[in-house]
Amino acid sequence: MPEKIAILADSGSDVPAELLNKYDNIEVAPMLVTMAGEEYRDNVDITPEEFYARLGKADQFPKTAAPTQGSVEAHVDALRKRGFNHIIGITVSAKLSTTFGIFTNVARELTDIKMEVINTKNIGIGSGLFAVYAEEMIDCGQSFEETMSFLKQSIKNSRTFFYIPSLKYLRAGGRIGRVAGLVGSVLNIKPVIATDSNGVYFPVAKARSEQKAISKMVALVEKLIAANKSVRVGVANGADVPLQEKVYDRLHKTFPQLKIYRGSISPALGVHTGPGLVGVGVHIGEGK
Repeated sequence: MPEKIAILADSGSDVPAELLNKYDNIEVAPMLVTMAGEEYRDNVDITPEEFYARLGKADQFPKTAAPTQGSVEAHVDALRKRGFNHIIGITVSAKLSTTFGIFTNVARELTDIKMEVINTKNIGIGSGLFAVYAEEMIDCGQSFEETMSFLKQSIKNSRTFFYIPSLKYLRAGGRIGRVAGLVGSVLNIKPVIATDSNGVYFPVAKARSEQKAISKMVALVEKLIAANKSVRVGVANGADVPLQEKVYDRLHKTFPQLKIYRGSISPALGVHTGPGLVGVGVHIGEGK
């Protein structure tokens, strides 16, 4: 039987919308967001615009949960009905969510479909770019095993960077990781945070102003792009499109031939970062 390869990602991976619109072999399992006692499916029952509008009025911090095993199984079933017999699972860092474990449990129980799951050790658009890379390889006729091998090899060098104006949401959500040392600083620190090789947040740069923080983040991104040939890049925002466009314009000016994806941070991620975030994902594939 010929391989028909599909992709199943979690909503926290922020797979670019244009990829979802172009391909019929991608499903997204939504994380769950609880606000004011009501539960919403991430990017299904609540959009980023609706979420951020409500976040500023919330009496308490919202909460998130990974997709249920039942919902992941339902998405697998949808792909099965469309004739797919191989599935690449793509999830945000296992250090930041239990989604990888849930996807893995589903994959382990499948008997008629071969499914393997990638812990990207990234988050948001940085994780979503793994889906872009996977589609590139599928389009080129790579086998399932070859595609999985290249995806696994790409984890070690791919990174997510983001700027956030406040650390209070990371602290409240318990996702602060190695950024904890910045909390309580009497200085008005504007941090640039990245995911490390284990998929944990850490402060990669800090500045006294938003403009300087953005400049430092862009410089880090440009250095990583310039050092590699097989690169995918995406820029995403949490209720700050103008700031996202500034970052996009700077990167596009430096690398005019490079495709740069744009999108919104999903509500499930916005719970932990708050408004004002601008993030950049850099996926590094094979080849120098």
